[in-house]
Amino acid sequence: MFEFLREIDSRVYERYLTLERNIKAASNSFYDSYLDLQEQFVRVVAADFDMNIDSRETCGVMLHRMDIVGAFKDSLRLDDFTFNKMLDYTSKVNAHKHKGEKQVVIDTIVSYTRILFNAATAFARYKGITFGEFSAQYYIDIYDVYTKENAALREEQASLRDELKELVEQHRLSEQDNAAYQSMLTQRELDNLSLEEQNHTLQMQISKLKDIKLASLEDKLNRTIDLLLELKPAIIENRVIVRAVGSEVGRMICGSGDVDKWIEREIAKQNKDETNG
Repeated sequence: MFEFLREIDSRVYERYLTLERNIKAASNSFYDSYLDLQEQFVRVVAADFDMNIDSRETCGVMLHRMDIVGAFKDSLRLDDFTFNKMLDYTSKVNAHKHKGEKQVVIDTIVSYTRILFNAATAFARYKGITFGEFSAQYYIDIYDVYTKENAALREEQASLRDELKELVEQHRLSEQDNAAYQSMLTQRELDNLSLEEQNHTLQMQISKLKDIKLASLEDKLNRTIDLLLELKPAIIENRVIVRAVGSEVGRMICGSGDVDKWIEREIAKQNKDETNG
């Protein structure tokens, strides 16, 4: 939706990505990132009109400058409602920074991003840059998604760790896999990270745990194969006896017949078949 900002200015787009990450985390830092984004955008517009802007001028100061007001309203043809909201939201963000308001809610996010979108698309239209439509649903869908993802990842990680716990306690993991298992961050260490960093770390840990689980299954399979190979001679011998005795079972019932001779004959027959095969 805001991809067109890349054509306006890469720094503006990077600030938008920060804003979106804060929306996904439902973080109060949304307000700070919003103001950073709007301030950078206003500076880009001012620079495009060759205005001299001091680095110390804040977003609120710039939006009250008559030359910038003229650029937005006259040149970019931005409606009064949107421009006034830019001023209003700048004041509210500054108040938020000083008062420490409660966690940002989705209604606020939709309202703020819609105004930003209207202002940015006015400049994009002026510059001949293509853009799409605003979607409130997009922000409803991504709001607090990091928290939901975090819960699912923590559950999956805990399940995998429980599956491997017995192998760890029995020292049945390789030295390398055991070291990887033991080095994973604790709950307290994870909690010190941002939600985005937590999710990234959890994804990496889950991938490693799956690798360890797969390696343990492969080791178990290899040990089973080795055991079967060790038992192969006995299995073959049992099959020979079954076939030999089975073919002469009638004579055994009558109490006649040489069992040892039947087995020798069956072994000779099997060896001949294997040679011909």
